[in-house]
Amino acid sequence: MSDLSTRVLISISLVITGVGALDALLGREWDLLTVFGLSAIVQTTIWLRQRANRIPVTLRPDLAHWIETQAQQTGEPFDDILDRTVAWHRHGLYEHQ
Repeated sequence: MSDLSTRVLISISLVITGVGALDALLGREWDLLTVFGLSAIVQTTIWLRQRANRIPVTLRPDLAHWIETQAQQTGEPFDDILDRTVAWHRHGLYEHQ
């Protein structure tokens, strides 16, 4: 549920990093430019991997609240609970596959 806001925050931090890198480039601060460049690479990797293998799914609000409650009680990520729940449901429907 909070993945969109996480991507937005990473995007904002990439913009800030880009401004810092531009300033370091114009000021000829090569060590600082290197730090900003490495930071941008790490942030871009996180941004791209965040949801690279997932398909957006819309859940009924009651199911989403149940999964969120389970995630808070167990400390397990929302996506892991959703994946496991769907797998259990699928296994019950298609036992012989």
